[in-house]
Amino acid sequence: MGGGARMNAVIRSQAVLMSAHACRLGLSIAIAALLGRHLAPADFGFVALVSSIFMVAGELLDMGTTAVATRAIAAAPERERDTLQSLLALRRLISLAAIVVVLGLACSDYAQRDEYRVVLAITACSLPLVALNAYQLAFQLRQAYGQATLLALAAQLGFLAAAALALWLRAGGAVIALLVVAREIAQVLANRRVALRMLGPRLRASWREPGMAALLRAAWMIGAAGLCYKLAAYAGGFLVWKISAPESLASLSAAQQLFAPLAGVAWIFVTPLLAALAVALGRDPAAFRVQLEGYVTLLLALAAVIAVAAFFTAPQILRLVYGDVYASGPWSAVGALRWLALWAVFALVSPALIIGEMVRGNALALLLAAAACLAINLAANLAAIPARGAEGAAMALAASEAFMFVALLARAAGRGDLAPGAAWLAHLAPAALLAPALWALADSPAWQIAIACVWVPASLVAILRLPSQRACRASLASTSAQWPMRPAS
Repeated sequence: MGGGARMNAVIRSQAVLMSAHACRLGLSIAIAALLGRHLAPADFGFVALVSSIFMVAGELLDMGTTAVATRAIAAAPERERDTLQSLLALRRLISLAAIVVVLGLACSDYAQRDEYRVVLAITACSLPLVALNAYQLAFQLRQAYGQATLLALAAQLGFLAAAALALWLRAGGAVIALLVVAREIAQVLANRRVALRMLGPRLRASWREPGMAALLRAAWMIGAAGLCYKLAAYAGGFLVWKISAPESLASLSAAQQLFAPLAGVAWIFVTPLLAALAVALGRDPAAFRVQLEGYVTLLLALAAVIAVAAFFTAPQILRLVYGDVYASGPWSAVGALRWLALWAVFALVSPALIIGEMVRGNALALLLAAAACLAINLAANLAAIPARGAEGAAMALAASEAFMFVALLARAAGRGDLAPGAAWLAHLAPAALLAPALWALADSPAWQIAIACVWVPASLVAILRLPSQRACRASLASTSAQWPMRPAS
């Protein structure tokens, strides 16, 4: 596959995924606005709780196996079906542990209301279907994300329509949470159907697939690291619900739902790089360093300018999306949103640093860093939530993510993969220029919003024209030209 006149496969995949995620971001904000404006805070918090369960369960079931299976299939394409069957069987087995945990929550006083307990029980029973996300590996290996992304958009749009109808019929949080469960199931089943068109006959994974043990042995360390990292991201919500109040979780969720999709953008942006960076490291370590530094600095620049914009315009953003409920008063999310703006500076860059560690095979280092990140997060949450509620959880999240970022950045710089220096300052210039401008306009909220909306995309265009970014794209195109991609079916 040539990398000259036409865009290479990795960049095409990124373009498809980023375009789709931009649409999903718009839909996510529309959903957040709809639910935040029409649900009682406690119900809004419960819907966020159910969504968080699916996010954590997805990481638990993955357990690092996506990266390991990708490398295994790339090395032996003829064993793709065998590897996928082992992957499905392993995830199905792990899902049993997830069922027990969520059923335990449903049967305890954690849920607080009977209708919430019923929803949690239904959520638990649906978790084995999350194992079918293993089929997404077929899209990643072929860099063929088109139909899968369209299905994800359709699922979000369908949920938005169903939620609007349910709210019109005066449904409460339990019904909306059930719609979240239905959305997750529908998306997984649709992805499986599309993947099977690429793979051929249906995969039949037994409960005792011979490849499960080898897959788990190879993946458990990365998997445990990923689980710790995901738990650090969502532990605050689970603890706020229990320690403070469901309404406090609503405040935290009101802020998180505006930033969480951006973290998803970062992961979508770097995920197609996993195989490409592995090729670069094996054939030309200098190209690996150029590509890694290019993506780290790009994400850092974008994160910084978004964080500055969000910090200064937090009250206006919350009021535009939710009305006055979370922009002021007892359930104000302004403080939480500002702390999450700081979190975003680190969280949007960490995925690229994590991918760099994975490509180098540094699973133990990732596990230790992620475990420390989780420990810091839990300690900070337990200290801050009783006094600060949702804002305390956001503070804890920012602190733990800052640790993860600094630890991984120091490791990458120490081995020469990254060279932080004066050249990085050019990437931070747009954020540095935006901050005093928004501060000077503190008495003109409308102008703050207008300038931020123009400045952020303009900054991205300017950053992409920097020499380091051009060198990164050229290097990636060269790597892609040497990479024998599997054709999409």
